Amino acid sequence: MGLFSKKFCDVCGNKIGLLGNRKLEDGNLCKDCAKKLSPWFSERRHSTLNEIKAQLDYREENREKVAAFNTSKTLGNRTRLMIDAQNRRFMVAQTSNISTENPDVLDFSQARGCELVIDESRDEIERELEDGSTVSYDPPRFEYSYTMSVKIFVDHPYFDEMEFEISDGYINTGETRMTGTDANWTINRATGYNDDREIRKYHDTVALGNEIKVEIDRMQGKSVPMNTDSYAPQGYSQSPAGSDSWVCPFCDTDNHGNFCEGCGAKRPS
Repeated sequence: MGLFSKKFCDVCGNKIGLLGNRKLEDGNLCKDCAKKLSPWFSERRHSTLNEIKAQLDYREENREKVAAFNTSKTLGNRTRLMIDAQNRRFMVAQTSNISTENPDVLDFSQARGCELVIDESRDEIERELEDGSTVSYDPPRFEYSYTMSVKIFVDHPYFDEMEFEISDGYINTGETRMTGTDANWTINRATGYNDDREIRKYHDTVALGNEIKVEIDRMQGKSVPMNTDSYAPQGYSQSPAGSDSWVCPFCDTDNHGNFCEGCGAKRPS
């Protein structure tokens, strides 16, 4: 057969356009059928036709679970972790129309862990000389920006992780460097909280990431320092009325502002 001979989808039988073929190990898949696969699935080229058909059957069955999903909590902005506490299920939705999107619905028992990732970028600030050239400051000066994402590890037949960004693009903190760690997402205490909008966004996003991690830990049955109604630790009593001090439920840091100086979490209401 020639290079540009007509191809047909081995699932639906429709003719595949010039740039519409999605190769399988032993067949061809049209782009419309490929869109029905799980968005977290990445092994399509190494899958057989029978394996793809089995996944498409699963994806159709998943629609019933989406329709029956009773959302009790949502965490995130554009991409959201959605939780059905009553039925002990969760899903990660990337659009507002979940009936069309058909997000994979998983049981709590399929949660295997959560990793929080902060990526830092920096650009050097240089000063301009009279001749138009630029040189470094002494000491060098930098502007910093960050993206943050969550990676949820799962036990699933078609994928083992779901990674999504929660920072909604870059967070530019100017010359203020925020020190984040993948393990527990803490920040530089010296930075603290101020009125800068981007630094506030950084703190808010750190708090969101920690909330998502706590929910995944809870699904695994891990002991977490918070009750199910709020992000306050078990046995935690808030500061007496009129007191500005409070103890962070995430890292036990003593604070006075609205955001934790240790991890960036919001003050419990």
